[in-house]
Amino acid sequence: MKLTLKPLLLLCSLVSFPVFASCYSVMVYHGANPPYSYEQQGVYKGIFPDIFNEISKRTGLCFTYVSVSVARGKKLFEQGLIDIEPGMPPSWRADSVSPGLYTIDFAFSREIILSNQAKQLDSVRQLYGRVVGRVRGYIYQGLEAHFNQSPNDDKIIVYDNTSERELLAQLYHQRFEYILIGNTTSNYYRLLNPEYKKFHEVYEVSNLPVGMRLQASFAKLKVQLDEVLTTMIADGSIERIYANYDLPPTEN
Repeated sequence: MKLTLKPLLLLCSLVSFPVFASCYSVMVYHGANPPYSYEQQGVYKGIFPDIFNEISKRTGLCFTYVSVSVARGKKLFEQGLIDIEPGMPPSWRADSVSPGLYTIDFAFSREIILSNQAKQLDSVRQLYGRVVGRVRGYIYQGLEAHFNQSPNDDKIIVYDNTSERELLAQLYHQRFEYILIGNTTSNYYRLLNPEYKKFHEVYEVSNLPVGMRLQASFAKLKVQLDEVLTTMIADGSIERIYANYDLPPTEN
């Protein structure tokens, strides 16, 4: 019996090893992207980590977070080095060499132009010749044609920064009059910073349903995520997670 014990233990370990699933890497934006994701004492928190934590409880799937800039994250996903990009509508990555797969939609992302001026815009052409702040790497379908592509253009002058937090601070200090920002992020920061409540939404850029972008090889994972997200929407879990941050999952 002693002669067969080690081979038996080795066999058991080989048989049981596949039970432990590998973790899927999830993109989160470096420098924080609250309320969607932010790091607090070494732990990632926010809407997306809360959603993935709930998915883990229900499915046993494992997720880890990779903190990157928007532009670098797009490159790493195309290189197959990041598995999941949450909160994506397909149109935002339509120009990617690796579009990937998308889960069912679980919320909406409403993008706006926020201003320290109260005057509403009827057309983005009213911004020609003006500076508008934008997070580097963000794509705004329908607006790209209105941005300056060369020094000789007389369209919208885009000023890129690393995060919405930086853009809001610059808007407050009147470095420019307009920024592009998600309504959810805008509302979150305005709740935390009373001085930002004087800002005005002057134009709606888009209001799109969002899901999770997956690597194209993850067809099985897509089925799993679609099933659990469907359940979480139906039982109100998605809505409750957004409500924890005083926000709705849909912003129609």
